[in-house]
Amino acid sequence: MNITKEDERLQILITRINDNIKNFYTIGCALREIRDNCLYLKLCSSFQEFCMEYLGICRSYAYRQIAASIVVDNVSPNGDILVNESQIRPLTKLKPSEQNLAWNYAIDKAKIEKRKLTSHDVKEAIQAITHKKSKKTVKPKNVKLPKKIDIACKEFKKAYEIFSEEIRKTLNSSRTDKMVILSALKSLIKYVESF
Repeated sequence: MNITKEDERLQILITRINDNIKNFYTIGCALREIRDNCLYLKLCSSFQEFCMEYLGICRSYAYRQIAASIVVDNVSPNGDILVNESQIRPLTKLKPSEQNLAWNYAIDKAKIEKRKLTSHDVKEAIQAITHKKSKKTVKPKNVKLPKKIDIACKEFKKAYEIFSEEIRKTLNSSRTDKMVILSALKSLIKYVESF
């Protein structure tokens, strides 16, 4: 297979785009290492002074980049996710375990809706988690998913019973967060209503 100039140029541009998408992470990791190891002390008396004089950035910007890089490390220890800072930044306000939960919720929501992840998905996930955390909920004792339902079509009735059993199993095993299941069900309802 012959590689043309356009193919080479495309690869260069793809690399450039990917490098810029991950740039905040690279910058944040470098700033974190400089700050944590006090490497700036040979040049300046404070991290803030170092950022201003040698990097031309303010301290708050440096700390935002550091915080974002820490979140990426929490949600993807291999650093193998392609995101932008606006998607990660809202997660900096959460605890590491909550960051993972919110991130997975947002990713699942985007996958269910067959589209790319947005910062809005992340913000929505954070609201769901913080709302869930702040609300004291009492589990209703007598509310159960019906095992059988009176439906005319046998095929649908069988599919419904299998579906409800799978939801029951998933909730009992705690393999999937309840909020992810609810999001999937809401998407299913929207889909059915569109007919």
